[in-house]
Amino acid sequence: MASSIPLDNDDIAWFNGYASEVRGTFGAEFSAAEDRFARWKPMLQRFAEAVDHVLKNGRGYFSAVDEAHNELCVASAILVNSTPRIVRLDYEPPLPGCAKSIDFRATAEDETTFYVDVKTIKPVARDRWEQYEKAQQERWLPENVHVALRKDWLGGEIWHSMFTARGRMLEYTLELEGKITQAKLGGSNTRFVMAFCGAGFHWRRDELEDFVSFYFSGRHRTDDPFSQAELKDMADKNLRFARTINSFACLSRHQGTIRQRPIHWNVRPPRDHFF
Repeated sequence: MASSIPLDNDDIAWFNGYASEVRGTFGAEFSAAEDRFARWKPMLQRFAEAVDHVLKNGRGYFSAVDEAHNELCVASAILVNSTPRIVRLDYEPPLPGCAKSIDFRATAEDETTFYVDVKTIKPVARDRWEQYEKAQQERWLPENVHVALRKDWLGGEIWHSMFTARGRMLEYTLELEGKITQAKLGGSNTRFVMAFCGAGFHWRRDELEDFVSFYFSGRHRTDDPFSQAELKDMADKNLRFARTINSFACLSRHQGTIRQRPIHWNVRPPRDHFF
């Protein structure tokens, strides 16, 4: 449950300034590209509503602001892409036979269609030291992998972030695959991109690289700390990849900053392929 800790006057002043800069930056950019991105205002409206909710209910609801802000960043990055140039961008286009949505459909000048689903992975801070100890005792981790944490150095919180982030990667990937199947999307000129966003603290790109390696090859790297736990979870729940996603993107943006670091649109497994 989100915390209802209220904002003080300094918080409110900073928050309003930050929100105003976000709206001004992306509003001007999207307005200038309206011939290619007609339905951009609902995105800024979502951001504004998330901001209002934090002002009324407290800082514990900031996650929705981050999610909306990250969508703005991804839309901006899609529009400035030059290879191939995007000639039309649709936000949450209706999907045939599916009640859910994919965040963006981008049409390129070479007639390729890109579907980009955006998910922010930012686990709520939680001390899961007991789970870390259980993982060690029950040998959830491969024998050749050592995750050394200390309880008095936020070990429980770091473990929770790592473990939860990896679980979200699996969850959101299967969710996108489900939408692709339900809507019967596909075709030789259609590409699907799963874009994960974070602040660079709860998880890093190299952790996504491990997941991507498993997704495309069907095998875990021997140095992947979550290989055994992930395989067991998928077996217990009878989960399988359809492998209909073409690429995974990684966006990193510190909370409160306006622009993201350069997006890695096609995260690949590490160069040293250990299987």
